[in-house]
Amino acid sequence: MSTYNHCILKPKAMNEICLTEEQFDQQFHMKKNHFYQNPEDCSFGGAMYETYGEEHDYILSIAGDEEKKRHLWTIVEGDGNDDNIVYESGYHFVNRIGYFLTEEPWEACKETFVEIVITMDN
Repeated sequence: MSTYNHCILKPKAMNEICLTEEQFDQQFHMKKNHFYQNPEDCSFGGAMYETYGEEHDYILSIAGDEEKKRHLWTIVEGDGNDDNIVYESGYHFVNRIGYFLTEEPWEACKETFVEIVITMDN
């Protein structure tokens, strides 16, 4: 699996930021999902929280907290393209794959997108 290191998404408004995967990795550090002892048991290097059950309940508690929610990201399927995923700052429901938290908060007044274009090796 390989990724492109450019952002195809174009910010639609002044309060939107689009980062490449490399820029995201330099600026943010994913926290491990504390529900798992072994990081290999969950996706995204042990960082992804599921969209159901106690993991989702935990994410909803984060989303409802004004301070903590700025560390929350939603992994979503890219619009109209099966070969990309997008990290969106905050809690989102539509097209979600999962959630993760970062050590660093995103900017409160900015919607941040990170588009990851994945090419599957056959």
